[in-house]
Amino acid sequence: MENVNLDILPVDGERMLKELADGNMVIARSKSDFLYIIESDGILYMFSHTIGAPGGGQKEFPMDEKVTAIVKKIADLSDAVYLAEFDKNMEIYSVMYAAEEGILSLFPGNFGGDEMVDFGPPPEEE
Repeated sequence: MENVNLDILPVDGERMLKELADGNMVIARSKSDFLYIIESDGILYMFSHTIGAPGGGQKEFPMDEKVTAIVKKIADLSDAVYLAEFDKNMEIYSVMYAAEEGILSLFPGNFGGDEMVDFGPPPEEE
């Protein structure tokens, strides 16, 4: 994961907005769905991807009060939120790929289905 640093964020809309304003990517996870959020030049970009799916979706919105409220609501609905700090020369899809691979390597488990993911340490082997 060269050039992409990951961290876990509190599930807090204000913190997400601060990180976006600082030029970082925020990743919201709900079960097996990832939502990558980045702000650039007053536009909020959202990229969605489901683990194992061949493609994803993309939306963009002008950053305004309504979109700010949406980001806060996303925080309320997320199981976990991550921060990706990255080299701004990187291609955005490479950042998303590296971030998803990093998250999945840090927290391996079954992301499919409706069960919650245990983010505790792995069980000790005997």
